[in-house]
Amino acid sequence: MDRRLRLVVVVLVAVALVAVGAFGVAVYGFLRPNPDSYAHTYEYRAYVQPTATLSNVTLYLPLPVENGTSPAGDALAGGSAAVTDAPPDWEFAVENTTYGPMLALRFDELEPNYDTRPPPRPLTPGEGTATPGLGPASGTGTRTPVTTLDYYLVGVRWASDDPVDTRDPAGSEPVLSPRLNATTVECGELEAPGATCRRFGTRYFLSYDAPANATADLLVTYEGRNEWFAGGWTGNSFEESAGVAVRGGGPGWVAATGNETVGVGAYRGAPDPAVVAGGADAVGGTDAAHGASAAREAAVDGPGS
Repeated sequence: MDRRLRLVVVVLVAVALVAVGAFGVAVYGFLRPNPDSYAHTYEYRAYVQPTATLSNVTLYLPLPVENGTSPAGDALAGGSAAVTDAPPDWEFAVENTTYGPMLALRFDELEPNYDTRPPPRPLTPGEGTATPGLGPASGTGTRTPVTTLDYYLVGVRWASDDPVDTRDPAGSEPVLSPRLNATTVECGELEAPGATCRRFGTRYFLSYDAPANATADLLVTYEGRNEWFAGGWTGNSFEESAGVAVRGGGPGWVAATGNETVGVGAYRGAPDPAVVAGGADAVGGTDAAHGASAAREAAVDGPGS
């Protein structure tokens, strides 16, 4: 190999090394957690679904509580901008009960909530499945809409400047209350690897007059989440829920079982205290976190689903 050829080879190798190095630096920068992207949020939802008209109604529902106060309850009672969903004309209060602060709902009457949709278009052979939309006129010249029983939804979402402790929230974060005798249990198949699951006792108060065959389904869900960008959006969370179904008139205080899942998602690159509480290694990963969350949301899409 002559001198000129050797020089060309050396230059090409140097250029390749620089290119590989630059690519590595770019990839590292892209995958590195962006501190400006950190977001810390909480979300509380309550679902109420009566199958018949209830009268003289008083309901107390569990709330996320810490040190005797509830950010979600205060937001609902004060009409805060953090309220994302609330039926028109509903009024909210935080009631200090025997079991601590709870969300109070009162109505002279609470009717079932129905969702009415256009009838589906009929299936034409060879054109796939029927799709929602205005169907053809019937023999009387009218079109019959599809009506289904729906739930009333109450929702609150608020942000925090501080990271959410998603590995051990009880004692350091608002958690659903009442919270009685929490015990660790085996997680189900839908939970992300590395998650920890618990069950706890809680309470509802249901007082109303109703037909003997009426059913009232109530469900509350609550989540605390950290999110950030590291080559794509990722994060970690804890999730809680508790529901009850009652037939006939309101019986007063009702015991219910609450479910809690903590340590869901990724912890590599997580802001403190998530890293301190959960360690720096990845737990579950982005796909597992969002997959488990989506599966739970699909499984608990309101009462009666």
